[in-house]
Amino acid sequence: MARKQLRRAEGISRREMLAWLIGLSGLAASGACSLGGLLIFLARRARSFPAQPTETPIPTPDLTPTEPPLPPEVIRRADWGALPPDHTAEQEFGFAGAENPTGWYAYEGDLATIYTTAVIHHSFPLLRDSGTMRALQDIHRNTRRWADIGYHFGIDGAGRVYEGRDIRVRGASVAGYNTGTLGIVLMGNFEVESPSRAQLVALQRLLYWLKQTYRLTHLAGHYEFNPTTACPGANMRPYLNLLAESLALQRGTGGYVPPRAQSQRISGACC
Repeated sequence: MARKQLRRAEGISRREMLAWLIGLSGLAASGACSLGGLLIFLARRARSFPAQPTETPIPTPDLTPTEPPLPPEVIRRADWGALPPDHTAEQEFGFAGAENPTGWYAYEGDLATIYTTAVIHHSFPLLRDSGTMRALQDIHRNTRRWADIGYHFGIDGAGRVYEGRDIRVRGASVAGYNTGTLGIVLMGNFEVESPSRAQLVALQRLLYWLKQTYRLTHLAGHYEFNPTTACPGANMRPYLNLLAESLALQRGTGGYVPPRAQSQRISGACC
């Protein structure tokens, strides 16, 4: 009976959600926006999503603006056992240059003039509560033949944030569109499971910090750049608009600026 009620529940409108986000964000600094209040609200306005017809948490509005913004706690590469980059990797061989545009590329200058868009991924085939950054790195190095893990940040099912590829280095996760984009992966196969509340909270806080630090303007799902993929999964897609609106980011690929020497090779995932 409860499941039927959830399926019949009327979904919250975008306008109502935004009003709620704005109203509660003002309470965040005082701690008045409690998790209990959030759960009560969700219970009253539950809705279902594809492949997971059960109540699913929404991103928290509990943002605390600070100047400068507080950086999130990040588990460093050494602490999750990251291997060093392999510059002999077939799909990201050597270092980028005029004759090798798909190689390992380190940005020069102020990153705030380079990064425009955060791109969200899921860790398919690794699952939310068992996937690890080291397992992802192994897949990217041994199967994808990239020099390193392709994402700049990872978030596990418990909401812990991990350092991925050096933020000063171009990622390798959005075929043909990596220059100027920050890759963030959430552990999970969100075609068959849903992101946890802790992951959504951590993602929102990470995006908030990245926006303030690097002046990001856009938020996109991987599928928007590469339509042949379902990434970040059907159960993650509904949150992209909510996250963007709560952080005043534009949705989609409109912020992407191609590099001057755009690579013609997009079957891999380098430029």
